[in-house]
This record gives sequence, C-alpha cells and structure tokens, in this order.
Amino acid sequence: MSMVPCRVVILGGKGTAVNIAEQIDHAYRNYQYPMTVEGFGIDDPGLGNSIAGFPVICGLHDAWPKYRDTQVQFIFALYKPDVMERRVALLRQLGIPTERYANFIHPTAYRSGSAIFGHGNVILSNASLQHNVRLGNHNIVNSNVVIEHEATLSNSVFIAAAACIGARVAIGDGSFVGLSATVREDVSIGAYSFVGMASAVLHDVAPRNTVYGLPASTKS
Repeated sequence: MSMVPCRVVILGGKGTAVNIAEQIDHAYRNYQYPMTVEGFGIDDPGLGNSIAGFPVICGLHDAWPKYRDTQVQFIFALYKPDVMERRVALLRQLGIPTERYANFIHPTAYRSGSAIFGHGNVILSNASLQHNVRLGNHNIVNSNVVIEHEATLSNSVFIAAAACIGARVAIGDGSFVGLSATVREDVSIGAYSFVGMASAVLHDVAPRNTVYGLPASTKS
C-alpha cells in the first residue's frame, strides 16, 4: 500500500525556497519520496501567481489561518544573511505550531541513523550528516554540505552549499555559514553570527559577530 504524500507549503518564494521546492518535486518524481509541494506562501506581489511552476497560494500571515484545519505542513525558507535575526522573529510571529513544520531530507543525502532532528529541517541533495549530529528546528543544510560527528545546529541555522562543519562544532540560533566555508572541530559559533564564504573558522565566534578570511577573523 503506497504512502499518502505529505503536502507542504513553502514559506518563501526566492532563492533557496525555490531550490527546496524543486528538490522536493525531484524526490517525489524520481524516488517516490512521500512529499509534494502545495505551493508558496509569500507576500511579494511582484512574484506573480506562480514561481518555477509552483503556485503562489497565500501570503505569509495567511498560511496558518488557511491551512490550520488541514493536513498541510510547512517549511520556512526566508533566510538571508544580513537579516537573520529579523527573519527568525518573523518565523515566530506566524504562529504556526512547531509540530506542523515538516522535515525534508533529499534521498541522495546521507543521514546517520544516530542523528536527531527537531521539526522543519531541510537537508538538500548530497549532503552528509554523520554520527550523533543534532539539529533543532528550522535549519537549512544545502547541497554538498558535510556535518561531522557530534556537531550541533541549534535553530534556524543556514548552512550554504559545500560548507564543511567539523566534529563537535556547536552553531547557535540564527547563524549563517557561507558557501564553501570550513569550521574546525570543537569550535562554537554564537547565535546570529555570520561566516563568510570560503572562510576557515579555527576559533570560537562570539554571538552576533561576522568573521571571514583564511583564517577567519573579524575585520575592521
């Protein structure tokens, strides 16, 4: 007996939100992954009635009232590196219960059986999450990311494509790790921090700090 697919509304409609929609569709069509895209929830009228072939079906604040009494679930995908704290605040304002957010793990990604997830996490194609990795809620791990053993992502962390997170790294709420960045093992990255692309983080990063370079540091 086939499983009824979970229907998801993606809150967002640009950049990574579109990537997520297309990867969900790819997973459903090619791997029979039990999830389909209901459409986008976004407030930008300039995007029109559809994006990349998926309908725009509601505004952000309309999503929960419209789908409260249905089986539809949600994915939040509105992160931007320069406004992470505001976007996390927006996520909370939407009033959608945490348990109504779906996890999506693309079939080509590897997730250790010992990894533990909360709700609303997205793991895109060819990512690799090793032994005892811990994810809270609403994290986005992009394609080709490696997260090594016993690393922890708190909530609303965005890891851009091809980044490498070392063993036992702890990344705080609302942090953004850029394209192809590397974080050394046993490093802590404080909440709402930004790591620039292709940077090598060798030491702890204080909350609300920006670091970049080889090795990564705060530049004046």
